[in-house]
Amino acid sequence: MVITPSPQVERYIPGQGEGVVLQSTKYQIQRKIEYLKNIRGAWVFKFVDTNTINDAYKLVGYSIYSTKISTSPVNAANAVTEQAAKGVEFTVKDVSGCVWGKVKHIETYGVYETNQILEVVGDEGDVIYVPFSEGIVKKIDREKKIITIDPPDGLKGLNKE
Repeated sequence: MVITPSPQVERYIPGQGEGVVLQSTKYQIQRKIEYLKNIRGAWVFKFVDTNTINDAYKLVGYSIYSTKISTSPVNAANAVTEQAAKGVEFTVKDVSGCVWGKVKHIETYGVYETNQILEVVGDEGDVIYVPFSEGIVKKIDREKKIITIDPPDGLKGLNKE
């Protein structure tokens, strides 16, 4: 599998031995990276148990996702944005397990993609804005569609009247 990174979007490249999820419009499969190499700006992946050209052709059209959260908030936000564009709603919970609501929108402020805010809508229609930053977003579970946050005190009530 070959991935050519977009110059506008920094992507997280998983490491050798790391588990990844390959997703198409119909299927989702898990693989483990056996080998990867950057060749003239494109990442070439060799997966465990993918040993023939026919095996590789079966993966054409799949997107690759890391099962780990990137250290860069931009990369994590891009993962959520890509799935949100497909109509997938993520539930936001804090580290204590309290559900805050569903992500309805991700807003980018300013020139840089690092200035992103999750617009979370609660069960009663209340809107909570959560900064998409490393210090707040702790985990993204793509399978369960849950974003776990560790918010600062007062964030939930910040937008309430």
